[in-house]
Amino acid sequence: MSPEVIVNAGIPCYRLVQNPGEFVFTFPRAYHSGFSHGFTCSEVSNIATPEWLKFAGKDEIHRAAVNYPPLVSHIQLLYDLAPSFSSVWFTLHELQNVEKYHNEKSYAICRDGDTERDRGD
Repeated sequence: MSPEVIVNAGIPCYRLVQNPGEFVFTFPRAYHSGFSHGFTCSEVSNIATPEWLKFAGKDEIHRAAVNYPPLVSHIQLLYDLAPSFSSVWFTLHELQNVEKYHNEKSYAICRDGDTERDRGD
């Protein structure tokens, strides 16, 4: 797809040239693509700051709503991070959000019935 199509749709589009020894960071909820012309040797590493956890939780809920499983379990990530003192406050807050979400879903199923089972899904 030409970047012109994206720009004409009103979506901001940027480009960059990455030189040897330089790093490129893609922020949460940003789309990105890459293009290489010539010989390329690259390495990709996904990193995140504790503040990123709130984006991951929202994304996992969205993916579940469209039946698209997450690449990394947000809940497992939170449990793995919980023992780390430096991330304890972010982790606690996100675990509380996960608990609240699941409690609300459980309540809705008890109140309304399991509509998926009723449909035969």
